[in-house]
Amino acid sequence: MHVYWFAGGRFGLGDAPEVVPEATTTSDRIQGAVITGMFAVGIVLPLALTRPWGRRIPRWAALFCLWTGAALVAVRGGAGLLDTALRGTGLARNGLTGLTYEQITGDAHPSAYTIWSGVCVDAYFVLGGILYGLTARWLGRRARPGRPVTAE
Repeated sequence: MHVYWFAGGRFGLGDAPEVVPEATTTSDRIQGAVITGMFAVGIVLPLALTRPWGRRIPRWAALFCLWTGAALVAVRGGAGLLDTALRGTGLARNGLTGLTYEQITGDAHPSAYTIWSGVCVDAYFVLGGILYGLTARWLGRRARPGRPVTAE
């Protein structure tokens, strides 16, 4: 989805004018490059776990990437859901971030479509974190060469 959004796609972003921030500083560009690298690993690693060529990836490296990915995307999605819940309930007008809707979306009063699009994207991140965690758990429990498989 990030590649789609980077290419100008709008599905899932709502109808607010500024939901995709501009990369205007060197720091923004470095952050974007790091995130792009993480996306690449996040796409290739699950595929590698199902392919013979993926057996060349050391188990420790795959587990590190899976657990790190699980934590990052679950926390990102959970924080987004909490941020929206705090704003929606009025408990914190500016959510967790301290930013107004206008600072985030470019619209002081975003539509329900924009808000719910954000909720869906955040929930998708949480789901990704859960799936990465389950995959890491599965990989960690797989029998290592020379060890018998035990029934649970």
